[in-house]
Amino acid sequence: MRKFLIILLIVIVLAIAIIVRISVSKKPAAQEETEKIVPVETFPVRLGNVQSTCEIIGTIKANKTAYVFPEIMGRITRVLVKEGAYVNKDSKLMALRNETLGFEYEEGYITAPISGNVANIMVDNGSMVTPQSPVAMVVEFSTVEVVFNMSENAMGCINKGGKVRVMVDAAPGNQFNGTVSEVSPVIDPLTRTISAKAVVNNPKKILKPGMTARITLSLGSRENVLIIPRDALLDSYLFVVRDSTSERRDVTVGLVGDKFVEILDGIAQGEQVVVVGQQRLAGGEKINPIPRSE
Repeated sequence: MRKFLIILLIVIVLAIAIIVRISVSKKPAAQEETEKIVPVETFPVRLGNVQSTCEIIGTIKANKTAYVFPEIMGRITRVLVKEGAYVNKDSKLMALRNETLGFEYEEGYITAPISGNVANIMVDNGSMVTPQSPVAMVVEFSTVEVVFNMSENAMGCINKGGKVRVMVDAAPGNQFNGTVSEVSPVIDPLTRTISAKAVVNNPKKILKPGMTARITLSLGSRENVLIIPRDALLDSYLFVVRDSTSERRDVTVGLVGDKFVEILDGIAQGEQVVVVGQQRLAGGEKINPIPRSE
C-alpha cells in the first residue's frame, strides 16, 4: 500500500509539472504573436523631380599665364612692382642695366607681356639675368579654368557647353557657375578617366589659381515623374503597405537621383512605400506604418 501511495504521489507531481510547463510555454507564444507587428517608416509615391549629380575634385588654373623674360643680359637695378599688383600689358616691371661686353652703361626696362596680376617675382635688385631666365610671372584670372578628370562611366553625361557648379573650401557658401569648354575624346589607359575643362567667370577674383575645386556635375534630370525616396529601393524591388501588411513589389527603375528614384512601372501614385525597416521584411508581415515627416 505504501509503495502504491509513493507511485501515485510521483505521478501527481509529474502531472503538475507538465501542466505548469504547458501554461508557461503558451505565454511566450502569445507574446511572439504580438511582436510580429513590425514598425516601419513609410512615404507616399508621388509625382516630382529627380536630379542626379556627382562631385568631382579639380584644380583652378588661370585663364592666361605668362613668364617674363628679359630681352638682353644685364643686372637688375630696380624692381618696380610688388607681387599681387595688377599691371597692364607693356607696363614696366623692372629696370635693367645692360652689362653686355662692348656696350656702354645703358638702363632699359623689362615689361609685362600681358595684363594681369604679378604672381611671382623671381629676382632681386642686383641679380644678373639672361634672356633664358624668367624673372617674373603674370597671371590673368578674372576668368579661370577648372581642370578635372571623371570616370569613363560619366562620358555620356558631359558635353562641351554643359553646365557645372564649382565651390572651394576657401570661400564657403559661394557657388560659381561654369561652362564645359573641353572634353577629351580619349580615355587615359592608366587611370581610366576622361579629362575635361570648364570656364568660370571670376570678376572678384575669389577663385585663385592652384586652389582645389569641388565640381558638381549633372548626370541627368527628370521632371514631373513618379518618384520614391532612394532609401526605399532594395535592388529592383521594394515593400508597399497593403491593409497594414507588407507586400514585396518588383519595380522598373528609371533615373536614380541623389535623393529620389524615378519609377517607370510597378507602383501607383499614392501608394505607401516602406523607407525604414524593410530589411526585416520578406513580404506578408503585419506592420505598423509610421509616415515620414517631410
